[in-house]
Amino acid sequence: MPQIRPTTVHVHLDRLVANYRLMRAKMPGSTRILCPVKGDAYGHGALACAKALEAEGADAFGVALVEEGVALREGGVKAPVLCFSGIGGREDGAEAALRWNLTPNLFDLESAALLNAAARKRGHPVPVHLKVDTGMGRLGVVSGHWPVFLDRLADFEWLDVQGITTHFSSADSDSTFTMEQARRFQDALDQARQRAWNPQVVHAANSAAALLHPELALGMIRPGIALYGHQPAPGIQGLSPVMEVSTRVLFVKDIPANYGVSYGRRWVSERPTRLATLPVGYADGYMRGLSNKAEVVLHGARCPIRGTICMDLCMVDVTDLPQVVRPGDRVELMGAAMPAEELAAHAGTIVYEILTSFSERVPRRHVGA
Repeated sequence: MPQIRPTTVHVHLDRLVANYRLMRAKMPGSTRILCPVKGDAYGHGALACAKALEAEGADAFGVALVEEGVALREGGVKAPVLCFSGIGGREDGAEAALRWNLTPNLFDLESAALLNAAARKRGHPVPVHLKVDTGMGRLGVVSGHWPVFLDRLADFEWLDVQGITTHFSSADSDSTFTMEQARRFQDALDQARQRAWNPQVVHAANSAAALLHPELALGMIRPGIALYGHQPAPGIQGLSPVMEVSTRVLFVKDIPANYGVSYGRRWVSERPTRLATLPVGYADGYMRGLSNKAEVVLHGARCPIRGTICMDLCMVDVTDLPQVVRPGDRVELMGAAMPAEELAAHAGTIVYEILTSFSERVPRRHVGA
């Protein structure tokens, strides 16, 4: 059915492409770019973003889940798709990876056995990227176990090791440890090559590592947050935020002084106040933690949130606006005049969480393709 409620996420694909071109220009000409589109492309809409980037020449895409990779394939994406979290340790995950031509990260022998069996059954090798844990402590083979892991992989003849990867934990904040991780990664690569594993591509650099330490590009980078227009570290310029969020005023009313607003009466008016009720709340991803902290932009001016943000609604103070506020007036919740970084600071979180929190019931409108 047509959209009735006006709350909308606007995704500017032309800005996404511009950010991709900026990253491409900052890297050596031979550097491949894997574009992370996990988490529905950080909330921007994975399929639309992947298609725009594939048309621009993106070398590969990264997803967290096999299911996310399948959705890209079903939508017509042809470029290589790397599943960062592997196959989930499941036989059906291995079979889906083969069926849909996905490339799993591999970091455990149990998944290696499942992939090997599925590949043998289908009669052709399965591409994988081996992941070594150099200090993230999340997924990957711990450096001390890496040589044994490599030796055991020789038993699985249907695995096609096309890449080796790791992930930096603190590229935006700790150059010393980042370089230590890079050293550990080089040791792991040397150990692999000594055993005749010669991957086509090695990769480690996220947005911050690629921009702050271009020597760590290593043939392929994985810029996530930078693609979507947000600084992965202080001082990086030229990126354009891709997402904007807007709504329209639902209702306007006047309340007297000493009048409590919303659940818990966490804000009480000190004077006669004009409130505008907006059709957006925490079920949409407009976080409850923004209550009595965030502002919205209405008629070019900032208006503060008053009271606790509700599941579907919130209230803003428009008393001081010189213009008359009416139902239907456009409100910017996040965008050029209300940066995601500011919302993240109010909510005590990071930009990534702000972007990925807008729920499925908020329509994505992709513009500027």
